Amino acid sequence: MRIALVDDEQAMRDQLTEFIRLLSAEEGIPLETIPFPSGSRLLEAYDATYDILIFDIDMPGLNGMDTARKIREQDEEVVILFVTNIAQYAINGYEVDAIDYIIKPIGYYDFAMKFRKALRRASRARRQKLIIDTVHGPVSLETESILYIEVMAHYLIYHTKDEEFRVRASMKEQESLLREYHFSRCHKSYLINLAHLRGVTASEAQVEDLSVPLGRAYKDALLNDYMAYLHR
Repeated sequence: MRIALVDDEQAMRDQLTEFIRLLSAEEGIPLETIPFPSGSRLLEAYDATYDILIFDIDMPGLNGMDTARKIREQDEEVVILFVTNIAQYAINGYEVDAIDYIIKPIGYYDFAMKFRKALRRASRARRQKLIIDTVHGPVSLETESILYIEVMAHYLIYHTKDEEFRVRASMKEQESLLREYHFSRCHKSYLINLAHLRGVTASEAQVEDLSVPLGRAYKDALLNDYMAYLHR
């Protein structure tokens, strides 16, 4: 998991980094920390690959709460945890769906308890979220939003209801990665989300209001996967 630490004090960034290193070792979970000295610096570099954001609320310039509001405009899923000198500063945390706040000075026990809570929420969100490395950079997709994936000219095209994303990857790798999210191969060039399967004919699979090719060699496995999905 990737954690952004946003605090204008170097000593606090170092302390939080060390706490996360200790907790990573205790839990056996790889945790990558990326420190930022200000909310503005985070916004300049932000993409949807972060799992947890830890903000100091009281910072010069763009404070932690205002930074969190701007982040929420582009990322509804990332987990937000505040640190603050005064508890009343965190009272508006509900506006950005912050999971909790930690009062400075920060002790390891209090930090670990609340950070584990953030980890649990981030883990639940991650199970339903996929980071794909598109030709235009990393993009976070809810797995439910993906209708199907298509091979086209050495690329994979991720089709959602509203957009398409071009990724350089192999279909075999994506099929293995997405099986736990109830995706099934219906053709050598198509992988469909069973949550959106609406019907099957001799030669086509109906995905919402779209028709995609159905290969004869894949039909039985697709129907078996669909029955397993319905009875999960």
